[in-house]
Amino acid sequence: MTIKQLHTFTQLTILATVILVLSSCASTPRKTQQADSSRDGAQQLPPSKNTQGDKGLTIAHIAESMVGVDYRYGGSHPDEGFDCSGLVFYSHTQVGEQVPRVSYAQLAASYEVDKEDIKPGDLLFYRINGKPSHVGIYIGHGQFVHAPSSGKKVRVSSVENVYFKPRFIRAGRLYTNDD
Repeated sequence: MTIKQLHTFTQLTILATVILVLSSCASTPRKTQQADSSRDGAQQLPPSKNTQGDKGLTIAHIAESMVGVDYRYGGSHPDEGFDCSGLVFYSHTQVGEQVPRVSYAQLAASYEVDKEDIKPGDLLFYRINGKPSHVGIYIGHGQFVHAPSSGKKVRVSSVENVYFKPRFIRAGRLYTNDD
């Protein structure tokens, strides 16, 4: 391979990488230490109120019920698919919460929650390619639900996932329990 061919190959590789990054909410590794799960045929839940007044649990339940729905950039409904912030938007609006639509605005609007105090329904924000650009919903037991990237489905991942753990920015909360 000549230097000119190597230079052209390098440019094409960089271009392909940029296209992949721009077409997804975030990228995920092909192999992880802990397996991610997804289920086919997610169920859409009607809007509901938790009788205990804990919207966080209801938000987590709604998000988890979306596992298996296709990823779609800009999507915010199970009929069309979800991107990461669209899943957050949908899960919160189902319990009557008005929240921003995009991940960076969700980060800005949320109030910070200490890592030790994370509860189901809280948001986990991640820095992908140097900027805050991915969000998931904590469901308990060290797991979160998110819409990973193009060609994939909403899934459950571990907070210890080797891809996400070093990219964690902070946890936040958008909902209130005022009924």
